[in-house]
Amino acid sequence: MADHRNIDAKTQIAGDSPRHSAARQRFAPTVVRNTEQELDDTVLADLYEAAIDSDPAVCRAAVENALADGILPEDLADGYIPTIARQMGEQWCVDQMSFATVTIGTSRLQAMLRLLGPNWTGRSEEQHDAPAVLLVVLQEIYHTLGAIVLSGQLRRKGVAVKLVLGCKPKEVAERICRTKYEAVFISSSMGETLESLRQIVDAVQTSTDTPPPIVIGGTILDVETVENITALTGADHATQNPDEALRLCGLPTKTHEKHRA
Repeated sequence: MADHRNIDAKTQIAGDSPRHSAARQRFAPTVVRNTEQELDDTVLADLYEAAIDSDPAVCRAAVENALADGILPEDLADGYIPTIARQMGEQWCVDQMSFATVTIGTSRLQAMLRLLGPNWTGRSEEQHDAPAVLLVVLQEIYHTLGAIVLSGQLRRKGVAVKLVLGCKPKEVAERICRTKYEAVFISSSMGETLESLRQIVDAVQTSTDTPPPIVIGGTILDVETVENITALTGADHATQNPDEALRLCGLPTKTHEKHRA
């Protein structure tokens, strides 16, 4: 397959601008990092090449081949796809991949999730009698694959998730007023400021007399301690682990049995 890691000089030049430099810090680090299974290097390489191939149909073939080889849908969604996203982000940060290629590759990875069905994209029918969680990605985050992966994980744990991307504090507050949520999860990367998170937290806490607990997650925890995050933003909890986030909020989860597509 063709290597598109340096699409053209213009996109490489754009990658050196302040806007793109800030974006570099925000890309793959938002992807969920709770993968426990070992990944097959050959399958990983095939999926990676499919994500950057010029033909989008190659993605479907790569996913179908992985499933035929015995890779479980859960492992593709929670392990392989996030790992590839992180690899792309790391290559972008060291100028081995252009902004255009990263953007296209991320879109292809999301297409792979859609091929697996609604349980893995985070989009499914309303779950009645399930605890409701509002999952927020802040306004200026460039890529949202990590939050989409997380929403799929939460749904498979029996949680009704409303994923909102690029939301301003006022919009989050309005959602809290209109709908009852048992918790608010904020997906945050290491490129974000604690002040931007504090504004979202404040909007949630002042939107109602009984605000839901707020959990901040993501790779901001790679550069900030739990204590700093909670103290400086006002959030109730901070963790990168979805199960721990649900437990901290007192929410039940169901065990999802792995199955083949």
